[in-house]
Formats: sequence, structure tokens, C-alpha cells
Amino acid sequence: MTSLDPLLAVAGFITVAAITPGPNNFIVMAAAARDGFAAALPAIAGVVIGSLGLLALVGAGAGAAFEALPALRLLLMAAGALYLTWLGGQLIWQSNRHPSDGEPSDGRLPCTAGGVAAFQLMNPKAWVLIVTAAAAVSGQTAALYSLASLVAVISALCLSLWACAGSAIAGWLSQPAARRWFDRFMGGLLIASAVLLVL
Repeated sequence: MTSLDPLLAVAGFITVAAITPGPNNFIVMAAAARDGFAAALPAIAGVVIGSLGLLALVGAGAGAAFEALPALRLLLMAAGALYLTWLGGQLIWQSNRHPSDGEPSDGRLPCTAGGVAAFQLMNPKAWVLIVTAAAAVSGQTAALYSLASLVAVISALCLSLWACAGSAIAGWLSQPAARRWFDRFMGGLLIASAVLLVL
């Protein structure tokens, strides 16, 4: 097996993890649905920056700590799942507060590059992706740099597709009732993703 083989496998894993529904996808889609594709670019940048930050933490020893202390990983997963559940609940609750207006109720979601980057620390799916991918190239310093490139490029491309989807429904979401149901749906998806990640 060549050094390229594990990277190819990891690239496939990253693609599947980045394109399938999860908290990052919902944040990017919500931003694009609210204000167009350009509005999602800071969120996309935040996901990439935050993911690279997690990779740096794992490379600095967080991955080894999770292996040595399984309870620590479980604690992080539980805290992240609770945070995602809270975010989802807030979306649903806010969508019901002002049934007469069309203002978006996703204000609790991080939307700046810095906010989304920091959000990765509490995102269980991001941790699973990075820890698993880093373990696949464990001990290969050069491969870690390649892994960082894969994470950045693949994540940005996959999230851009979600941003396009959000932009496509922006017109429909200009209707107050549609916006409320969209926010409720997104809130429900956040809660569901938290449950699935824990299970």
C-alpha cells in the first residue's frame, strides 16, 4: 500500500461526512437562504478554519487524549449534542414567537467566520471527522499536511453546494409562513443530528 492509498480513502470519508446533513451544512444553507450565496461565504470559511484548528489540536495531542481517556471523548460528544439540541430548540421556539412577521428566527446560529470556527469546538460531527481522518494517517507528518488540504478543499466544495441550495429557496423563504416552517425544519434537523451523533 502506498502513502497515497490512505489519503484516497480519507478523501472519500471526508466527502461523505462533509456532504451529508449536519450542523455545518444547516448553518451554511440557512445563511444562503437568508441573504444569498455570498452571505454563506463567511460561514464556509469559518467551517474550514475551525476544522483546521481541530486538526491542529488533534495533532498536538487531543487525539491521543481521546484514545487514552474514552470518557473525555464521550463528555465532549455529550456536551456538543446538548449544545446542538439547544440551538435546534431555540430555532423552533423563536419561529413560534412572532407568527405574524417574516423575520428569520435563526439568529442563534453562528454566522460570522469567527463564530462558525469557534462552533467547531462544540460540533460532535466535526470532531468525529477530524479524529477519524487523522487516525488514518497517524504518524505520517507529510500526510497530515495533505490531510489539511483535503479537509479545506473538500469541505469548501461540499458546503458550497449547500449554499447553492439555500440560495435556490431564498425566494420561497421571503414568504413569512414558509420562513417559519423552514426554521422549524432546520431546528428539528439540528436536534435529530445531535441524537444521531450520540447514538
